[in-house]
Amino acid sequence: MTFCSDIEINTADKQQQIDSSVGHNFVQLMPGLSVSLSTAREMGAADTKHVFPGDDQYIHLNSVLSGKFEATVGNKLLQCGCGDFNIGFSGGENFCAYHSNDFSNLEIMIKPEVLTELAGEELSGIDLGKSMSFFVKQSGPSRKVSACASRIYKLIKEQEAKPLLLHSATLDYLYWHLTALKSVDSGNQIPLREKKQLIAARDFLLSDLSNPPTISDVAKAVGLNQCKLKKGFKALFNNTVYGCFQEERMHKAMNLLKDNNVTETAISLGYSNVSHFSVAFRKQFGVLPKEARLNLAPTIVGN
Repeated sequence: MTFCSDIEINTADKQQQIDSSVGHNFVQLMPGLSVSLSTAREMGAADTKHVFPGDDQYIHLNSVLSGKFEATVGNKLLQCGCGDFNIGFSGGENFCAYHSNDFSNLEIMIKPEVLTELAGEELSGIDLGKSMSFFVKQSGPSRKVSACASRIYKLIKEQEAKPLLLHSATLDYLYWHLTALKSVDSGNQIPLREKKQLIAARDFLLSDLSNPPTISDVAKAVGLNQCKLKKGFKALFNNTVYGCFQEERMHKAMNLLKDNNVTETAISLGYSNVSHFSVAFRKQFGVLPKEARLNLAPTIVGN
């Protein structure tokens, strides 16, 4: 699973192992609830198989901030890209993983009893009994989840700690993460053939982020009518067709800003008006692209 810290959380000694491995990027908000940022630099060589120990005490909620990640645990294969998120419990099983050299991940670690206390009825579909067993649920990009993850990232990276704001942002993230995954469960009711068409539609939609296709073009490309396309995107990806395109476009913008200025990035993504690009970027991440270029992007890749 994308339990991106090379750690097992069982004892005080292992808690120290966490602190030493991720440094100031690990924050314990309260007993049984922690948040951490992990990057490729802390996880070892990119595109190389790594074996990570699982734990049997914490549920893990992950959001991929950049790059790609592939893991196997038990007989389950996970393939995650920028914007994808998941929730899982390893039951103590080790997992094997590969990551790209630009990979970074936000991870919330929470004990089942704490999640029950905080989330209540939002936990539908998750059995949090005393004898919890391995499970994992995952989803593609969600605007709400991505925005919450970006806010937590920014708060952790700020030099002056704001524990109350970080705690609040983490609770907000938990709510939208669980809500989005409930939509994934409803998406599992989509017929297999239609689900494959919707995945193909998303691939077609995101094939050129500088030139958004019309809904009509996407529908024709995969053989779906426009009504099924729109409803299917909402059920399977928890987003509208345009919302899915725009999220991926802005995540691409974040990566481009590491090596390009704001104007160059806007033009490469098809914007003729830089101010329109800045508005869209701020809507996605909560900061202007020039601020991200100065403060966020260099740290995401572990510089």
